[in-house]
Amino acid sequence: MKLKHFLKSTDSFFSTPKAARKLLRLFAKVLVGGLVGVTMIGLGAILSNEISVRQKQMSDAIADARVFFTQREELMRSLDLLVSSDERSAPDQNNLQHEGWDVRLGTAAHRWSLHLPDRMISHLEKSNVNLLYVAAHQDTAVIRVIESVVFDAPVPAEVLQRLGSMTPGNSGADGGVWISDENPAHPRLYLFTPVGEGDARVGWIGMEMGAGDVSKALLEDTLGQFTLLTQNGDIMLSSASLATRPLLPLNDGREFSFIGKGLWPDQLVMHKPLEYSGWQLFYAIDVRLLVQIFWLPFLAAILFIAGSTVAVCLLVRRIERRLITPATRRIDALIESEAFSRAVIQAAPVALCVLRCADGQVVLENALSQQWLGECNERERLCHDWIKRAFDDDSDQSDEFETADGRHLYLSFVRTRYNGEDVLFCAFSDISSRKQVEAAMALAKQLADAANEAKTLFLATMSHEIRTPLYGVLGTLELLGRTELKTQQKSYLQAIESSSAALLNLVCDVLDVAKIEAGQLALEVVDFSPLELMHDVVNSYIGSATKKGLHLYSYVDPKLPAMLRGDRTRLRQILNNLLNNAVKFTDNGQIVLRVQVVNRDDERIEVRWQVADSGVGIRQEDQRFLFEPFYQTVGNTNVIAGTGLGLSICQRLAALMNGSIGVVSAPGLGSSFTLNLPLELAHSAAGFPTTARLLPEMVHIYSPSHEMAEYLASWLRSWGAKTQIGRQGLEISNPDDVLLEVYPHERQKAPMEWEGPRVVLSAETGVEITSPNHWHVSPNDLKGIFEAVSQAQGVIQPSGLNIEHDRRKQLNLRVLVAEDNVINQLILKDQLEELGCSVRLASDGQEALLAWQGNEFDVILSDINMPRLNGYELARELRRVGCDVPIIGATANAMRDESDRCLEAGMQQLLVKPFSLNVLFNCLQNYERKPDGVV
Repeated sequence: MKLKHFLKSTDSFFSTPKAARKLLRLFAKVLVGGLVGVTMIGLGAILSNEISVRQKQMSDAIADARVFFTQREELMRSLDLLVSSDERSAPDQNNLQHEGWDVRLGTAAHRWSLHLPDRMISHLEKSNVNLLYVAAHQDTAVIRVIESVVFDAPVPAEVLQRLGSMTPGNSGADGGVWISDENPAHPRLYLFTPVGEGDARVGWIGMEMGAGDVSKALLEDTLGQFTLLTQNGDIMLSSASLATRPLLPLNDGREFSFIGKGLWPDQLVMHKPLEYSGWQLFYAIDVRLLVQIFWLPFLAAILFIAGSTVAVCLLVRRIERRLITPATRRIDALIESEAFSRAVIQAAPVALCVLRCADGQVVLENALSQQWLGECNERERLCHDWIKRAFDDDSDQSDEFETADGRHLYLSFVRTRYNGEDVLFCAFSDISSRKQVEAAMALAKQLADAANEAKTLFLATMSHEIRTPLYGVLGTLELLGRTELKTQQKSYLQAIESSSAALLNLVCDVLDVAKIEAGQLALEVVDFSPLELMHDVVNSYIGSATKKGLHLYSYVDPKLPAMLRGDRTRLRQILNNLLNNAVKFTDNGQIVLRVQVVNRDDERIEVRWQVADSGVGIRQEDQRFLFEPFYQTVGNTNVIAGTGLGLSICQRLAALMNGSIGVVSAPGLGSSFTLNLPLELAHSAAGFPTTARLLPEMVHIYSPSHEMAEYLASWLRSWGAKTQIGRQGLEISNPDDVLLEVYPHERQKAPMEWEGPRVVLSAETGVEITSPNHWHVSPNDLKGIFEAVSQAQGVIQPSGLNIEHDRRKQLNLRVLVAEDNVINQLILKDQLEELGCSVRLASDGQEALLAWQGNEFDVILSDINMPRLNGYELARELRRVGCDVPIIGATANAMRDESDRCLEAGMQQLLVKPFSLNVLFNCLQNYERKPDGVV
């Protein structure tokens, strides 16, 4: 057990970052030491290789020297065999007598003879060897028997002295005695052998030879200086200096060694004996020569060691910085985090606890958890469901419950691991205060909803109560205007109509603002034609603009799609408001309504609607508050002040349609209001006919306004025609070409006599048509222009009439009217009869139900709010009994859900009072009865 604990502590010691850092540094030191050792081994291998190469060269030199000395010793042995004793009288020792090839040597008492064959003499001469005889007496004399080489100096006295110190009987030399001349200028070698063994007075036969051949054999540049020693330690040959020679002998048997007097060796000495004798050959190589050879590997080794050391240090530093130091910091941070987490858990303002997933027991909890959940059993009762939901990724990881003491707790839990087991970390928040706040907010919401319902009811009531008498006023005025009146009566009527219209606009604006604030305003997305919308809007204000002497034009982008999808009513409301302001605040000049495509993709299009006028303009300080409710600019004394709600409603409607509205203006220069509105592309194919396009023939355009001429030319080209602007080419044109005259103001005289088809565009009304191939169209009516040019080209059969048509016609409908207000009954009756309808009146829904039975009606027009049986109940009852005729509702309540309720009751359409003859006509013409005999 103790060993186990010891091993655990040891393992924990080695697993710490500090121990890892120490081990890493130890490993780095071992690695650097190993690299140094490997480098030293490599250098040693290089040195051994160099020494081996030089030892091989030394062996070759020794072999050459051995051959040299062996040949000379063998020659000496041969000469020794040729020596014989001769008792004849000897010649004088200073004289050499030749009797043939026999040479007599010695004194009269001891006479020797040497027989030299011719081949021996020739061999001595080829070998550059001089044959000497040295007598063995006190005054040693040298006799040159054969002189093959001439030396400048005689035999040195040192040689004779050394030879004299040896007696022929005890020379002990096998093969002769070698003596060298240490003269550095002309080194010579001598080999002597005694004559007459055992006789003290015998002489010496010797050979004298130059040391150059053997020196050349021993001298190698790569081996350095050499020294050849005899078995007695005498120097035979040497190229070393006298200062080096005492250091050469190696007595410990080593083949090479570094020698020197100081700490740093001077020379490398290699030693090897001659195999046939005890002679030894030494070579001394200067260390500087080795340095020259080894400096590059040594430098490479130093650089390798330094680089490896630096790399290892950098690697160790990087490992410490990237691994060990962050690990140390993480461990320290983990320790601190664990301590901090425990402190946070204990000091947290929420109850925290850890539940074991296996059995739901509490593993860890803080004091607040013990306080809130210690005495209740909700945690033990609900924990198993929490654990089950924690393992389900799709389930909600939260819960709410109430404890026994009435405390509301919100639980958020997550599955995790703690101490090697699956646990559930739970956080409990006290939401008792929030529950109280939610209860108070729910109560406040109920009160707010009640107040909102009261406000909505008030708006509906006020709308109904105000619109109902207004309908009587406006309807009566409209009917009155269709009668014969005097001029003064007409002016009074116009004043009453203007004031009534202003009152209606005020009511509508206030109601719209209230509906927007109450969330009652809903958008009705339908397919509509932007060209028709532009034509209707411009025609609505062309009369009022003409009365003030203003020119109202519309410019439509030819790239604009034929059909769009959006809220046509609200878009028209914005344009009507902008044009109404432009006409109101412009005294002279013109008003232009432009529509152009800003951006387009596959399904959506962004359209820019711009209303520009030449009016009085708006000051910069007023533009900031222009779109605020009830704000009115000052200084406009010539106009009747409005409610100040129009532009505010425009901005809110634009925001509801995901658009934006802005203004650019300056005093005296007019104003420009821009509406950017994203719309959807409609899938219907309504618009200009695609099968009846214009012929690709020339249409000449003449206009005093180049801008209007370019505008109409772009439309004509989009319809397929060719265009030419200006007077040029009119004289030589084809008679079948069409002339299009465009007059932005009053019609002027034609530029020339034109016999072909002519289409005149001007804002004048009641223009007399003097020729069957002449047409007159409004410049703002693009469809009329298309039809007129088509008729002029012969695509459509010309009718000889103006393109403008009266849409008001006799409907010939039988209408049952259910209305409880007597005045409204009379007005509806007169309006319907004005449209050519026969009318049956009913005072309420019950009377209308009785009137319908047994009678045939084409349309039923019913008020919504009636006594006994209201409009919804009447419609349901009629549908129940099998009535299939169209039922149209009429109400002064303009709330959001009124139209939906009418459709749910079985009605086809809803009219909001007050409505004009045009609105009533547009509604009833959809249900027009076909004449008899027409299928």
